[in-house]
Order: sequence, then C-alpha cells, then structure tokens
Amino acid sequence: MSIDDQPLYNSKIISIFVSLLQKKYPHVDVPELLRYAEIKTYEVNDEGHWLTQRQVDRFHTRMTQMVGADISREGGRYAASAAAHGMMMKYTLGLIGPANTLLAIGKCSRNFSRSGTYTAAKLADNRVEITFTPQEGSEEQPYQCENRMGMFEAVVMLFNYHPPQIEHSDCIFQGGESCRYIISWKKTWYATVRSLRNRLVPIALIAYALCYHFGLVGHPVPILTALAFFALGSSYLAQRMETREIVTALAQVEESTQQIVAQMGVNYNNARMVNEVGQALSKQSGINEVLRNVTKVIEKRLGYDRCVIMLADARKSRLTFSTGYGYTVAQRDALLNASFDLTAPDTQGVFVTCFRDNQSRFVSDFAEVAHLHTPQSIDFSRELEARSFICCPIACDGEVLGVLAVDNKKSQRPLMQSDLSLLAGIAPVIGMSLRNAIHLERERRMSEQIRQSQKMESVGVLAGGIAHDFNNLLTGMMGFVALAQMKLKRDDPAQEYLEQVLSAAERAASLTQGLLAFSRKQVNHPEPINLNQIVDNLRKLLSRLVPSKIQLQFEICSEKLPVVADSTQIDQVLANLVNNARDAMPDGGEITISTGSIEINDEWIDARGYGRLGSFAVVSVTDTGTGIDEATKAHVLEPFFTTKEVGKGSGLGLAIVYGIVKQHDGYVEIDSTPGVGTTLNVYLPLRTGPAAAGGAELSPADPQAQGGGTFSRPENRPISP
Repeated sequence: MSIDDQPLYNSKIISIFVSLLQKKYPHVDVPELLRYAEIKTYEVNDEGHWLTQRQVDRFHTRMTQMVGADISREGGRYAASAAAHGMMMKYTLGLIGPANTLLAIGKCSRNFSRSGTYTAAKLADNRVEITFTPQEGSEEQPYQCENRMGMFEAVVMLFNYHPPQIEHSDCIFQGGESCRYIISWKKTWYATVRSLRNRLVPIALIAYALCYHFGLVGHPVPILTALAFFALGSSYLAQRMETREIVTALAQVEESTQQIVAQMGVNYNNARMVNEVGQALSKQSGINEVLRNVTKVIEKRLGYDRCVIMLADARKSRLTFSTGYGYTVAQRDALLNASFDLTAPDTQGVFVTCFRDNQSRFVSDFAEVAHLHTPQSIDFSRELEARSFICCPIACDGEVLGVLAVDNKKSQRPLMQSDLSLLAGIAPVIGMSLRNAIHLERERRMSEQIRQSQKMESVGVLAGGIAHDFNNLLTGMMGFVALAQMKLKRDDPAQEYLEQVLSAAERAASLTQGLLAFSRKQVNHPEPINLNQIVDNLRKLLSRLVPSKIQLQFEICSEKLPVVADSTQIDQVLANLVNNARDAMPDGGEITISTGSIEINDEWIDARGYGRLGSFAVVSVTDTGTGIDEATKAHVLEPFFTTKEVGKGSGLGLAIVYGIVKQHDGYVEIDSTPGVGTTLNVYLPLRTGPAAAGGAELSPADPQAQGGGTFSRPENRPISP
C-alpha cells in the first residue's frame, strides 16, 4: 500500500473545516467538495474514520479554489471555538493551562494524525517548543504546516488567552528534517498578580528596613500591617482568578466525560446486542424463527427505525422480502410484491451489487445513486421513502444468502461508518445460522418425504400381496359360483342368492384391482401420447360424472405435451380426481381441469423435499369445495383412508391415482385450504428431443380447447435495480 493510500488523518479534521465552511462560507457547495475529495458524508460524521493523504490534499485544493484563499490556519483556530463544539476540549481533559496541554500534544496528536511524531519541551511557564518529525515516506503539504500552527493557537486560546506568538524557524518545506515551533503567550492575570506580589513585598520590606534603620521612617506596625494586607489581597485576587480558570476547565472535563460515558453506553449496548444475537441464533433452527429473532434484537439494541432482510432463492436468481420492521402497511405490501433480479450482469443497483459483490454498501443519499437504478427501482425507493441507508450481505463461507438493510427514517439519526462496521460484523453470524437453518429444514423435508415414501412402499407391498392372494381366491370363488349356476335351473330360487354372491365377488375384485394399482403391480401398456389429447377425449365422459349444479371447465394449453403413459390408466387417474372433487362439493361449485408444463429445478425440489430435475407435463384438477387440513393431507393418498361417511367411499380413489402416477415416474402434489378448495397436480415426465415427435396432435376443432398456457405458479413482480 502506498503512502497516499494509508489512513493518516482523522475525519475530525475535515469535520472542523466543513463546520467552518457552513458557518462562514455558505456559498461553498460542501457535497460537491466532498465528492471531489472522494470523501463520503458518513465518513466525515464518524470520528472513528481515517482519511488518506490523497483525500485531504484533494479536499484542501478544491476548498482553496472554492473559497478563494487558503484557510488552513483559520481552520486550526476554529477548532477551539464554541461553534465547532469545542472539539479540542475532548483531548485537553482538564490539563490546567496551555503549557501542560502543549506538552501532552504528542499523545493528543495521535487522535488527529498518524503522518508523523511530535515531541514537546517546556522552555518557560508561557513558552513551549514542539517538534514535528514526518513519518518516513510521508508527503505532507505546506498547508498542513499552517494547519498545525492554527491548532497550536487553538490550544492556547482554549484557556481564554489571546492568540499566541509562534516562531517557526525550521520547516520541512524549507529544507529542514522537521518542523520546529516555539509557542509563547502572555501570562495570565493571576500569574501577573502573584509575580508582582512576590517581587513588591520583599522589595518593600527591604526598603522599609533600611529607612527605619537610618531613622527616616517610624511606626512599623501600621506599615507592616499594610504590607500584610497587600500580600493577602493580591493572593486572594490571584486565587479567585485561578479558581475561575479551574472551573472553566472542569466544565470542559464534564462535557468530555458525558460524551465518553455516552460512547461507553453505546459500546456496552453493542456488546449486549452481539451477545443477544448469538444467543437467539444458537437456540433456533427454523429460517423464519431465526430471522424473526434477529430483527427483534436489532430493533431493541441498535434502535434503527427500519430494518429489512431479503433472501435469494435457491438458484440465486431473485432477491425477495423475508422479514423486517418499521414499515407502514402500504410499504410492507410493496416489499412483499417486489423482487430484485440477480441474473442481469450489468445491473448496478445497491441491493444487487451488495449481493453480487459480497460487499457492504453505505448510501448517504439515494438521489446520488438513482442514475444506477431502473425506473421501477426508483419508484420502489420513493414508495419506501428510502434516502440514507446501509446494506450488508448476509453470507457464510463465501456464499451470499441475502442482504440486510437498515435506515433511520423517523429519527433522522445520521448513519456512520461505525454502524456499517457493526452490521458487517453481525451479518456473517446471521448468515451462518441461516445456512444451518436452511440445511436443517431441507433435511427435515427430505427425511419426512423418505419416511412417507417408505411407509407408502410398505403399505403397497402389503396391499399388493394381499390383493394378489385375495384375487386368486376370488377367481376360484367366482368359478365355483358359475358352476353352481350351470347346475341349477333358471327358475331355481338359489339362482338369486348366487347372483348376489357373484356381485359381491365382482366388487371385491374391483377393490383388489385398486390395491394392485396402488402397489404398482397393475399391468400397464405405456406408449407415446399427447397428454392434451387424452384430456380432451375425456370431456364427455367426465361431464357425465358431475351433476348439473357443478360447472366443469377445461383449460388446455396450446403447446404439445408428449409423454409416455398408459392412456387407459391416465383416464382412470382423471376420473378418480374428478370424482373426488365432485364429492367435496355437495352443494355445487366449480371444477377446473388444466394442463401445462413446468421445469422442475433445485428451488422446487428444496421447497418440497422430493423430485428430480427436468421438464414435466402437469395436469391440475381444482375444486371450490370444503378443502382439507394439513393433518388430513398427510394421509389422503393412503389406501382405505377416507373422510366420507361409512359406505360412501372405499378410500382407494387417490391411492389408485398415487400408484398409477408413481408407476409412470411422476409426482402427485396436493394444495388445499379449508373452506376454499383443493388443487391436485399430477406431474408426468415430458419427452424431449426427437422422441417428443410422437403422440397425437390436439385438434383445434373445439374452441374450448384453446387458451391456457404454460403452467407456472404466481410470482412476485420482478425489479431489476
């Protein structure tokens, strides 16, 4: 790192000049000046920030141009004024007298500059020598020498003295190895009074003794008493003056102490906050619970007016709202409906670059970066009334999961570099816990899905074995009944009983066929088909399955959906789904059968805990019936499970659907809301490439067959900042 890039000068120095410009030179455009110097506003406000030689040089050059004169020394003097909030007072800390303060300048200087070292020597009570030796490689400028002299003057003036005299014989800008300053000032009144007392009283005593010895004066008691009163009076007067100066210094100490105590409170609060964040994150495992507790701690301990956490999807393609606080209802709705596109490589928006570059961003005024955003993002920021905010990436081991943003919309408390540093330290802790929570939830879903699959497999094996053996018994039973019927006359009364036995056996055989379908032991004949054509061919059949009080609608997409399937079994799947939807609407309603396609990706699999990557055709059957709750949803695909009254359902309808779909390497998904309705989605693998050419084409003769579209879930409005 070159010397120009090293942090050498505390931002308090620039802050003093900014305050001076705003007070005495209001025509100077301070924001433009700071931009030219490549200094951020929050860096000036943060007393913990340090600037480089290049930054302060650019600031001085541009300031001189804008003011029309070099005000370096004036800036140093301004540091001691009340208008500058007594910046120097914090570092005198009650060192009584300018001499003691100037002797301690070496320690104080480290609070302002790291460009060199200071040494000080006391030449007299009102005379101090200070030597500044620049750091090796440092390239200071003459204006900084002037500024130092102004600072020395400020120290003396801090104690209510007139500006001191400064002798500057040796200077690094005139060939010297160091800058040597001799600062002298007039003594205080109380020191002058004491000096006069100490000199006049002995002289008066000596003069009186000589005069008395030679008989020139008499009456020693009155004269000695007068001298005593003079000595006491001068001492009292000097003491009063000194006490007044001490009181002034103590007032400065009180102000500095209050500021230090306030800063200690902030540091303590930050430490408590970090501890509480760690405790909150260590106890939680769910994503929502982790984020909810994080925002609670940030609101309680850090006191930011607003906070928002946005997370990326599994493909890292979009950034969407997850949680936050401090926003109005309208603003929260805007957050819920918005998302940021992470895929555009040229996007320069704050949130996207923070996520993409894994770097924190400090925006002092959004108007300054508005040109980097799209019109939609600008409208979004206006809706949120966002002006100054900090945005930090939430990352773990280099993987960025989302962003954290805070601002102070109500209190208008200025954000500083220390806020950025604090949040940048918290964000990785959030990222680590968030990634753990994501992994835990993913494992939980996968485990639940594996458990459910194993249970269904076990039930299927059991059901298949029973159905196979029972079917053999039924075959023999029905054969013997047929032989018995052949032996009897047609008008024999026993014929009626045998018919009842045969009817019951046929119903039992139908159940065994359902069990065989569930256990995937049913024989199928797969062939290339167009799924749209299969659905379209079932219009009349399915219409006869529903009563007139139920409206049946078809939304078939225009694209071809080539799959490999047994068309007879697909007919059975759709018939069972429509029957199930019909039974869920005893008072009537609407059934919608739609087709489409979907690309199953990692995000889809992570959300459900099952699936494989690829293109799938989708058939959806949606009803407006009673719906089912989560507990019921976990069992509806099991054989003989039914919510219908006894004798009104076998509990095999959805079990058959499950078995047939699994036999076709597909998936069944149930989405239901009690009181609203249910949607069952059947996913079947699409044939791609040359193999997709097979299968019948959908005839456009029926106008109801047109319309629809590619199957997709509703998504939030995208924003590309």
